[in-house]
Amino acid sequence: MKRQIKRARMFFEEAEQGVTELRKESRWPVWASMLLYRQILDEIEANDYNNFTKRAYVGKAKKVLALPVAYGKSLLLPYSLRNNQT
Repeated sequence: MKRQIKRARMFFEEAEQGVTELRKESRWPVWASMLLYRQILDEIEANDYNNFTKRAYVGKAKKVLALPVAYGKSLLLPYSLRNNQT
């Protein structure tokens, strides 16, 4: 399970560059999903990788707090433009 979580985090990191390339109106929900799924991975780790008898649950407050963060990330310039600026 540890290996799979590490792999998932790697995919999330790679996906971050692509999210900024999406149309502006599509970025916020994608960022929100990525942040929430990362929180689920955090909960699996906090449960000592026991997803058979413990539920990896993210509470409503954490979900709500992730939304403004996701919105802020959705306002970032596309990755391709950020790398070309001097």
